[in-house]
Amino acid sequence: MRVRIYVEGGPKGTHADGLRRFKNGFKKHLVRLDPLLNTLDVSPCGSTEETIRDYARAVREDGSDCIVALLVDADAPVTADTPAKHLRAKLDSAKIPLNARANIFLMVQCMEAWLVTDLATLEKYFGKNLKANALPQNPNIEAVPKKDVLDALASAVKPTPKGPYHKVQHGAEILAALDPERVGQRSRHARDLHTFLRSSVQV
Repeated sequence: MRVRIYVEGGPKGTHADGLRRFKNGFKKHLVRLDPLLNTLDVSPCGSTEETIRDYARAVREDGSDCIVALLVDADAPVTADTPAKHLRAKLDSAKIPLNARANIFLMVQCMEAWLVTDLATLEKYFGKNLKANALPQNPNIEAVPKKDVLDALASAVKPTPKGPYHKVQHGAEILAALDPERVGQRSRHARDLHTFLRSSVQV
């Protein structure tokens, strides 16, 4: 069965080149998880609201001939027992039916939480001036507030030639090289996504 995942890929109004960067970055990252995922269709959509809107349209139009999934930032601690409940107000607003809310996943609390789990990739990308000790050390990266993750990453990369950190310019390139197993070690929701994707390509 073909799988299409709609992913939050930048701020509202991201231009075509930015979306292309995120598409390539996410695809390369997920293929690192399992080579069979090279058939995965990754659709970056911009903001959370734009991504949910595009997912809602896909549920109506494409749900019969492919598995459709959603991946967006949580933007806050996740206290609900499912991603769909965490996003309920936004899903309700987009009129996504209850039976289309199973394949919904979260980056907790934001995409950058994934990036800071893989020190080796960050050091290779930013160089020896990276301030590794500024990055969050909590084994559960999902417990680190979004603002703290962003502030820590900004502080860590500031001394490097590539600093300051830019989500579209840097984030997509880091994603492409990011080790999904390292992300999964510190993020339960990432592990849930990995399990779903691996099982989907076996169908």
